Amino acid sequence: MADLDLATLPPELSDALERAWPGCAEAQRRAVLAPWCQEVWRSVWPDLLWPWQPTRRWWRPGAAQAWRETFDSLFLARRGNVLTAEGPRLFDPDEPFFPTPWTQARVLLKSPVPQVFSDGEFWALTMQLHDGDTAAATRYAQACARHLQASNATSRSQRDRWWVQELIVLQASATGSLGGL
Repeated sequence: MADLDLATLPPELSDALERAWPGCAEAQRRAVLAPWCQEVWRSVWPDLLWPWQPTRRWWRPGAAQAWRETFDSLFLARRGNVLTAEGPRLFDPDEPFFPTPWTQARVLLKSPVPQVFSDGEFWALTMQLHDGDTAAATRYAQACARHLQASNATSRSQRDRWWVQELIVLQASATGSLGGL
């Protein structure tokens, strides 16, 4: 994987990161490296740079604009329910993070089931779904691992297909809406 250099990111992305985290390179790096549960574990870098690259977004300008707007708000997200304005911000350097060569976290989150969830994915489960509760996220990750192993869904693509369905159930549970089921 290439080296993450904030200075080489597309200018619009750099501007969005600077608006969200003025002068805090650590938080900016975390914001582009973090996988998102609702995006099936994709992160801005290196997976989703295209919405900020004019030479790559010309054929889907509406989708690119929607992605940029989504991430503008996610860069400011709070721990737990990313839609609320309460609690610590996800990328605050004082918050736990997963090990990467580009970040320095005081508390490192490591996956209890690395065969199912990477360290980054476990961070997402912990911080985005379980409000930083590592014990609850560990129980959830282990239960997911047992389910996937019992279903013989051991490949990454099988796990990701299962995760999309799990997100639908989680959203229905959280909102009370059965429209996605």
